[in-house]
Amino acid sequence: MTNVIVKLMLIFSVAYAFTANATQDVETHVEIQGIDLALQLASSQKEETTDSIEDQSLRAIIKFKEKLTGKAISQLRPKAWLSLRRSEQVATETSCEAKVRSFSSGQLTARADVDLNSYLLLTLNQDKTVTFINPQVAWSRSKLESIVVLPEQGLDWVLTKDGKWLYVTMPDASAVAVIDTIAHKVVSTLSTGKGTKPTRIALTPDQQSVWVGLDGSASVAVLSRGDKPELKLLEAAKGLHQISFTQDGKQALVTNTAANSVSLFDVATHKKLGDIAVSNTPLKAAWVEKAGLFYVASINSTDLSVIDPLKLAVVSKIDVGQGAVDVAVDPQGRFVWVVNQLASKVVVIDSATNTKLATAQVATEPDQIVFTTGYAYIRGLASEKFSLIEIGQVAKLSEKTNAATANTLHELAVTQIQAGEKPPSTETQAIGVAPMIVPIPEQNGAMIASAPGKSIYYYTEGMMVPMGTLDNYQRIPRGLMVLDRSLRETSPGVFEAPVVIEKSGNYDVAVMLDQPRIIHCFTTKLSVNAEKPTKNVTPKLKLELLPLPATVTAGVATTIRFQLQDAATGQLQSGIRDARLLAFEPPGLWQQRFWLTEESEGVYQAIITFPHTGRFKLLVEALSKGLAFTDQPLSTLSVAKPP
Repeated sequence: MTNVIVKLMLIFSVAYAFTANATQDVETHVEIQGIDLALQLASSQKEETTDSIEDQSLRAIIKFKEKLTGKAISQLRPKAWLSLRRSEQVATETSCEAKVRSFSSGQLTARADVDLNSYLLLTLNQDKTVTFINPQVAWSRSKLESIVVLPEQGLDWVLTKDGKWLYVTMPDASAVAVIDTIAHKVVSTLSTGKGTKPTRIALTPDQQSVWVGLDGSASVAVLSRGDKPELKLLEAAKGLHQISFTQDGKQALVTNTAANSVSLFDVATHKKLGDIAVSNTPLKAAWVEKAGLFYVASINSTDLSVIDPLKLAVVSKIDVGQGAVDVAVDPQGRFVWVVNQLASKVVVIDSATNTKLATAQVATEPDQIVFTTGYAYIRGLASEKFSLIEIGQVAKLSEKTNAATANTLHELAVTQIQAGEKPPSTETQAIGVAPMIVPIPEQNGAMIASAPGKSIYYYTEGMMVPMGTLDNYQRIPRGLMVLDRSLRETSPGVFEAPVVIEKSGNYDVAVMLDQPRIIHCFTTKLSVNAEKPTKNVTPKLKLELLPLPATVTAGVATTIRFQLQDAATGQLQSGIRDARLLAFEPPGLWQQRFWLTEESEGVYQAIITFPHTGRFKLLVEALSKGLAFTDQPLSTLSVAKPP
């Protein structure tokens, strides 16, 4: 197969045409030296939501097959871009390579019309918002794509596998918010019952229902998917609840902290199979497919309870020390990692023998652990650092273990990485249950949210310091998530990504593989569905630059004040948290951005010291209100010499 793929190393430029809309699936094929490369723009399956919405979204599907045998070519990492052509010139070999280099540079001025390789960062914030941030524009100029305002403070969240629907628990509202991540808006609010406290949330593996722990009660809520979701309360036992599923999704385990038990349910019938007594205050459980067992961590006990769901019983207890708050299975699917907050350590258990294999001292008061393909990341509440452990160490230790060393507890090597200036514990109100560390799609690094710093740190494995910092736009994050919009292999040789086509026309399609190096371009014609309904546009703000001093002087601090009103009603707009001022000197010789603070109702200000004399331009942005820098005329002011 390798020899066949290498033939693709030549670059071709061909033209094809087809029309795509949201109601018709179309596909075009390019045959290259025995390889069938197919591009399909298909209507998304109309997934029922909790609101009546006409879904016009599409999915881009790229397929790789051997022409003669029809066999799928799998395990590739394709990248693709769609660029609306501004001329009739067909892409040549040189221009195709140039397009790929340009699109992969991450610069605002070189962005494709449709990027099938992108991902967004989502932050769940203290101020009842969810922010959508594009980290791939450039680290020094991260782009805030959108802000979604929640009815109440969100605490935990889950995302469907296709990245379309985001569910957020809101304890103070006794409800779960449903966010359409393509439209960037709350489409529905699902009640979990008056007076309930929905906290931790989980999606069943088949994505057909949402399970929510109702803390402080003996119940969990099950919400069905669909236009008219049904709510069903299942009786578990008293306490805080966290839900885990078997890999096949047939059984669910619910922890009950006050009852010192777990409840096992049949997911299809919602029937309780039984309550199982476990060690004191069970917080979290992890399912190990290879062992066919649940592992339950209890914070007020030294024991990790191992449960066989077939026997409805604890079959083993493992001493991990008092203070276990998190438990997870690494990507190998065999080793169970237990996070002990009181001892500031992790304990690694071999599920094949249910014995402790290794331990490691980590960041002070650890509370969360996540994995990439090669590393474990552990956050410490009382430390400004996170701990990094190469998980390959564990497999090597298990291979060396024999009868003579079976009871030896090995110490793992740990690297401590800076992740902010202050530890998370300095922002106690932001400590929640949602993950604050997430792997990036490439699986060679992670993003780490800092609540005290109101920022996100980007770390690439192999480095001793974070590679960059993203601004969370003056918001305190309580949760972090990656929304992957890139091409993903959904079946052998088939790669899919969501796509929105905003304009009809001829598009150059650039497809690239890194290994082996393949670049191929062709042209296709796409037509937006003419019957697509027009979206309601949120009225933008009306800006008024308030009077300045008679003379604005270089080197002297000047207060710039704007009055912000609703463009439709003229009502003063108070409480805007993301208003930002851009001051620059054309053609860009000097520019600065400043957060605007509210001085009085609807009046926002920033203090600027202009570096020298000249004519400067002013623009204001407030994305939460639908106002971008490009949506307004420039305000001009002259800066004079000091007297």
